Amino acid sequence: MLKILQVTDFHLRQALAGHNGHVHRLSRHVPQLLEAMTRRIADEAPDLVAVTGDLLDVPHALLDGDKSYDLKTIVQQSLADYGLVRRWLEGLGRPWMVLPGNHDYGPAFDVVFGTSPEVMRFGEVAVHAFRDWEQAGNQALRIGPSRVRFEHLLENATETSREVHLQHFVIRPHVDYNYPLLYGDSDDITARAAQAPGRRLLLSGHWHGGTPMVTIGHAQSAVCPAFCEPPHPYRVFELAADGTVAMRQEELGRSFAPGRRLVLIDRAGLLTHSGGFAIREDAAAILDGLSADAHVAIASAWHEPESTAAPWRGVQHLHDAFFEAFGASKNQAEALCIYLPAEGAGGRRLPAERITTEADLIERMAELFGVAPAEVTFLTTNAARRAIARHAGARCPDLTGPEPTAAEILAAS
Repeated sequence: MLKILQVTDFHLRQALAGHNGHVHRLSRHVPQLLEAMTRRIADEAPDLVAVTGDLLDVPHALLDGDKSYDLKTIVQQSLADYGLVRRWLEGLGRPWMVLPGNHDYGPAFDVVFGTSPEVMRFGEVAVHAFRDWEQAGNQALRIGPSRVRFEHLLENATETSREVHLQHFVIRPHVDYNYPLLYGDSDDITARAAQAPGRRLLLSGHWHGGTPMVTIGHAQSAVCPAFCEPPHPYRVFELAADGTVAMRQEELGRSFAPGRRLVLIDRAGLLTHSGGFAIREDAAAILDGLSADAHVAIASAWHEPESTAAPWRGVQHLHDAFFEAFGASKNQAEALCIYLPAEGAGGRRLPAERITTEADLIERMAELFGVAPAEVTFLTTNAARRAIARHAGARCPDLTGPEPTAAEILAAS
């Protein structure tokens, strides 16, 4: 029997500044989660640990090649974070395979993982890692050397062939979503894998919700849910000698240890100067002070004047630039929640994932951190937001003026 433990979509940021724009992708908390995962892997004792892409949450500025940003620094930060993941993998004491996803930066990934194997053999089973990339319209294709390897495998398959194919993007089943999660040539990949002799297991990441395992001809295919999101799932596959495959899903559970309250601080006026993203000189001291006895998350309203006209990708750019200017070595809080007004989108084109609003801000953040709404302190100078948050059960001290002092903010918390 071969046991494979699959974990995917870390979206890690540690040396990299900032957070993913989606609040439940806990990019800055992933290093602690990996420590817990080390113990789980030791208990499972798999023959192989497979990480199927999106190791990092590389800022869009680097992926887009936006030269208005300090791309050299972001590359160095990416290298440091890939190094963190590699050290974690090597410390497991077990065989591992890894491949990039659409949120990874290929050149930095290759510097750190370029020598990692694309194929490993475990008795009669060969495990293959396919490094594919998005093409036009954000849709992946299996082309180039990856396609050549895939074709060669299937052309030379026999009735006794046993294969596992690892890739980031989805092959099957179909996922109805407002983003091209499946390969553009997924129908062809599926047909070829299903019709070739032998048996093969196709394991993907990318779709954070995950899917059941489905059977198509000689192939079985499944998508593992994202590790970066609660309850931090992973999957274990057991391939028996008779060709059957058993799959089970496990979870680390809650993201944060109990016993600490949550302080949620509105960015505008409290960490940045009013009317823009210019950082207050005392912002680091404020976050350090708040973190002394509480979890700290930053709330940032999309509909503030400085960001209201920006599309979703532009809002993420603004926050990446804010955290980069703030300094990756400084306290950047444990989460970032970009939120909308209580009435919702207001004509904005939203991403496929749910975006928090003023109306559910307290409820959603309390759930994420595993606290009751009464254990949330929301710091904001906006009276309307205070009223909504108080109605939701949060503690909301009055903070007056466009920019309260650090002493006033810490005293109110």
